Amino acid sequence: MSRAGRAVAVTGAVAAGALAVLALGGCSQISALAPVGGDELAEVRFAAIDVLLEKDVDVLEAPVCSVDGTDISCAGSTVDGETIDVTSSTADDAQLTVLVDGTQVFSGPLQSVLDEAARS
Repeated sequence: MSRAGRAVAVTGAVAAGALAVLALGGCSQISALAPVGGDELAEVRFAAIDVLLEKDVDVLEAPVCSVDGTDISCAGSTVDGETIDVTSSTADDAQLTVLVDGTQVFSGPLQSVLDEAARS
């Protein structure tokens, strides 16, 4: 390969690498926004999934949430057949509780989980 041909090949590889970095950077920025967008049900579900991932829970069925007045509850399951139960509320200072097979794996402010996910 001639010197000019190598220069074109190297330039093309560098450009492709730069595009890949830009594309991946954009994805991480978009994924960082996802946990803080949406309605209360979506926020509780995003936060519950973040907690489960942080606690290394192998999720088979991600929690599905419903609302009854101001109370939000979600249910899912692990790959081992354990139940996942999540409770929260629509209040501005909502607390989040996540149970796996009846054992509490998290209890704390919902907003702190969402904030931490946005920083990640």
